[in-house]
Amino acid sequence: MYRILLLVVAISISFWPINSYAQGNTKFGVVDGEKLFDEYPAAQEATKKISDAQDELREAIAESEKIYGEFEKQKKSEAEKLTKQKELQTKIDVKARDTKKMIEGVSAKIEQDILQSIKTIAAEKGLEVVLDKRAVLYGGADLTQPVLEVLKKKGSLAIQGENKKG
Repeated sequence: MYRILLLVVAISISFWPINSYAQGNTKFGVVDGEKLFDEYPAAQEATKKISDAQDELREAIAESEKIYGEFEKQKKSEAEKLTKQKELQTKIDVKARDTKKMIEGVSAKIEQDILQSIKTIAAEKGLEVVLDKRAVLYGGADLTQPVLEVLKKKGSLAIQGENKKG
């Protein structure tokens, strides 16, 4: 009995904020986050840039393995082999860190652009809450198209600063 009561209280508390908004004048908006990402030109460019960087990292790893393989065939001492291995691993580690940093930076910029565009459209429409469409069963003004229009106006400017570094 206690568990059932606890479950009922937990469920009613978890819906309490939504019910209080629904009873007030709060307006909800929804966006299809997946569609925003898929159709945002800068996100498409970022995806390509990330894929290229990952390919470059894989190529660098393969090249290091090839170099080390050739080095091993030269009948070098174990100390020389270990030194060469550490040298190649250090280069790979630096490349991996740089790739990770670039991916995080580009991803954060895309996320920031999308969130800022959602906030802009929500403010224009007088909406206080915007949720992803997948989390909403019913209702909410769909902001996906207006947000996409704002994002498409931004074009590739979102990652322009990233391209200057690379």
